This record gives sequence, structure tokens and C-alpha cells, in this order.
Amino acid sequence: MLTGDVSAAETANEARVNERVKMFLELGDPDITINLREHNSGKPSKYDTFWKIAAQFLEGKAADAVTAVDERRHDTIVHLATAISVNDLLHQIERECPPETPIPSAQWLQLQFWSKNPTRLSSLQFTDLLPLKFMVQTRQLRASHPDIHYASALFRYEKEFAVKFRKITNLVFLDDKHRCKVGEPGFPVVAVERGKKVVVLAVIKKVSASNLSKDTTFIVADHDFTKTGIIPSVAMICDIPESINIDFYAGKVCIGLKDPIFQPSSPLRHATELYSILLEEQLVDKPVLCLYTDGGPDHRCTYARVQLSYICLFLALDLDYFVAVQTPPQHSWKNPVEHIMSILNLGLQSVGLMRAEMNDESEKLISKCGTMNEIRKIAMENPTLKEDLIDSLQSPICLVNDIFNHQSLKS
Repeated sequence: MLTGDVSAAETANEARVNERVKMFLELGDPDITINLREHNSGKPSKYDTFWKIAAQFLEGKAADAVTAVDERRHDTIVHLATAISVNDLLHQIERECPPETPIPSAQWLQLQFWSKNPTRLSSLQFTDLLPLKFMVQTRQLRASHPDIHYASALFRYEKEFAVKFRKITNLVFLDDKHRCKVGEPGFPVVAVERGKKVVVLAVIKKVSASNLSKDTTFIVADHDFTKTGIIPSVAMICDIPESINIDFYAGKVCIGLKDPIFQPSSPLRHATELYSILLEEQLVDKPVLCLYTDGGPDHRCTYARVQLSYICLFLALDLDYFVAVQTPPQHSWKNPVEHIMSILNLGLQSVGLMRAEMNDESEKLISKCGTMNEIRKIAMENPTLKEDLIDSLQSPICLVNDIFNHQSLKS
């Protein structure tokens, strides 16, 4: 019963005994069944203060009016995007604790999450102290493509080449994140697309579904169309391992935030950004550069404009050898930098973005625009609009930058 064994009885007598034991457990008569846990000396009280403050912390976050949750949800589960990882949750609770309070490890905190499989050995460590459950992101369906084998082989060859010449090679993974929406002044808009399932901490509130809406309020709008936005460009400088069998998902992540109106993405802009990153990291002395991209319009190796930008990068860095490989069509998940996108999405889940208000003249001009092309056209006739709009976007850019600085790889 306790181990979840549901195998059939081997004899008739064993079947009758099993039925009686099952009946005893269901009735719960204290004169017949005894809970052996009563003989325990008691639960350790070393972390009692931490667990108490953690419960108060989660209850307060669930009642706050700044937490973004999934819409059209009518159950007793509130999805909190307060913490982006177990370590982050631990650090947030630790800041609420008095000095010299004993703090458990991140592993012990994670063991207090509701177990997905109660028959696993790790579920024995669950103490029901925190009503938490960790939910992992679900990916979209992966389409098939006839070139998947060849493209995957190219990536393997590139990694083998980088391992062989690791001392003189820079291996960089590149990608652009989807546009983060920025709302108008006084109307913040959720930064990421709605309807996406991401890694969240789900706080189980022991209330009825009818009372759920009374405990949580939504002050961040969820709208599909905005005039302004922010595009993060992600570059991961890989720490090339000594063997191809070792994980390549390690290195330094560099993120650039751009205004899509006056700083639109282009192959030459990406090449310039990569040159600046390598220069800042003092990696321009290596004569070999290997790139792996998702094959988007600004990274597709077969496009002439992308090839021209790579030639410029080759000349600017004075390289001896340059390799550029892209993922197979509809298989961008193979790019290691895509894993970082999930981490960035976590940080943006509970964030609403809006630009700062400009002067009356600029606000009047932009109110007449409905698309980015219209804004660019009016900005050519009114040069001050461009400067004012760039200044008004600095506030959400700084906010997103602070969130990304708070995150870490493999945490």
C-alpha cells in the first residue's frame, strides 16, 4: 500500500488479506490502524523560521496586484512569475529573513515542491511545508524537414572543428528574441506574448475558484498591437570544451536591446554588434571564428546581404578562417542560445512595459501614426520626434536590462 504496489495477489488467502488491509486503511479506525510516525521524536525545527517567512512571502505575492497570471483560468491555481529559478526564489526569501536565520540549500527547497511522481525516492523528502509546484515549459511541435540530418551533421562538424582548434577559435551562437511590446504612457503592456506556457512557480491557494478573482488583480494590459517595442539580440560566446561529448551550453551571454523603429535589425548591424562584443571581451586576437545561427532573415547564410556582412566581419577582425552554419528550417531549437530565450521569457513574465511621456508636440505627432513606417516617415519631416521617442524608450530599456542582469545561465 505504502510503496504503490498494485500487483495481483498470488493466492486466494493473500487476496482476502489485501482486501481487509485496504478496508482498515480506508476506515482509519485508530483502534485498528496505528500511525507509526507518532513515535518519531518530531520534525527538525532548524528551518522553522525560514519556512514560516517563505509561506508569508508566497501568500503576499499571490495577493499582490502586480503579478501576471494566465487569463481565462478558473481553477484554484495562481501562476506566479515572481521567481525565475529555485535559486532566485531562495535569494528573495532570504532577503526577507532576519539576520542569522538558518537558510536551507536550494536543493532542499526544491524537494519541498509537489512531486510529479509520488513513487520516486525524492518524494519522501516532501514535507508539505510550502504549497509549491514547479512547471516546466512545453515546446511547440517540431516539424520534419528532409535536410535535418545534413544540417545536424554540419553542426557536429563545426563543433568538432572548434574542439580541435579551441585555443585559437571563437565559437558564438546568435539569435534574436521576439519583439517585446512597449505600451503607451499610462498603459503598460505585458512584455511577452500571451498564451505561451513558460516555467512558472504555481502557488496553490486553498480557496474556492469563485474567490480567486477577488484575491488577484490584473493591472498590466494584454494587447497584441503596440506602436513601439524592444528587440533583444542574444550572443553566447561558448566555452569550447575539450571533447565534443561535453556540454557546449556554457559560456558568456551578451544581450543587446534595440529600438525596432530607428534601430531595425539587419545583417550589418548584427555583424557590428558581434565585432563590438569580441572587442570588449578581448577576443579579437583569435584568427578563427565559428558562428551558429537560427537561419532567420538576418542570419541566413544563403542570403547575399548576410554573406556581405560576414565578409565585412572577416576583414574587420582580420580572420584566417570563418565558419557560419545555420539550423535546419523549423529546427531553431537546436541552437543552444534558444535555451537562453526560455530564461529571458521567465524574467519578462511579470513585467509590463510602457514608454515615458514626451512633450505635447511629439505626442500629437505619434498619435497620428499606426505603424513603424509611418513613425519613420513623420520623423524624417520632424527630426525632434526621433530624439524624443528614443529618450522615452530608455526607461523600459533600462527596466528590461536590469531584469536580464538579474538572471544567470544554468541557475
